[in-house]
Amino acid sequence: MTMKRIILAIFTLMFTFGLQASVAPDSVLQKANYEYIEGNFEEAATLYQTMVDSGYSNPELYFNLGNAYFKQNQIPQAILNYERAYLLNSSDEDIEFNLEYARTFTIDRIEAVPVFFLTKWYRSLRSMLTSNGWAWVSIAFVALLLITGLTFRFSYRPWVKRTTFSLGILFALCVVLTSTFSVQEKNRFIQRDKAIVFQSVVTLKSSPGASSKDIFIIHGGTKVSITKTIGEWVEIRTDDGNKGWIPSETIELI
Repeated sequence: MTMKRIILAIFTLMFTFGLQASVAPDSVLQKANYEYIEGNFEEAATLYQTMVDSGYSNPELYFNLGNAYFKQNQIPQAILNYERAYLLNSSDEDIEFNLEYARTFTIDRIEAVPVFFLTKWYRSLRSMLTSNGWAWVSIAFVALLLITGLTFRFSYRPWVKRTTFSLGILFALCVVLTSTFSVQEKNRFIQRDKAIVFQSVVTLKSSPGASSKDIFIIHGGTKVSITKTIGEWVEIRTDDGNKGWIPSETIELI
């Protein structure tokens, strides 16, 4: 990322209005974009949120909504929508940069548990495509596997059989790998176990219930993982591995 781009992000936060006409009614979208450009960020956020509430969902829409909230200094709301945009398109550098930048405005500085480098590499590779993208790649490898299988079956030349046999094994492994990527990316998208703290200060309890022992506190904008749910209480885990119970109303699911 160039220095010019970083400076622009720091002073204005990058905003993109690349929403396609098919994503939402033109009139609402154009009005939202106009209000943002005019500096009416509250009105822009309201209009973008209206589209989300109406069932429209894509990374650009959540990105714009996050920008509108950030401009109002509503950091938890901004982070929530950047996270949703990132979930839909984890390869977008603008989304990732704005998300990381918004996190610098939160109070909590939680150090995540280190991830083994091979695991990190695997996740990075997997996130290069969406679930549907990996599914299409898998289909392509199935087609290649079929072609090599037919070639192996009907060819009488030893070198062709050796080559197609080796390629067949390679393509079969690629089918398994890409299919796994597709399923895992699908599960990552539909498994809503991540959330953003919306209340300014939340006290974590040792067990579900207001009278239970206080453990520690976290602040608005912090990302947590939900591990259990009992009634109106959820057990959450922070990135550094600490756990505790908080009221479900204090968080918003990504």
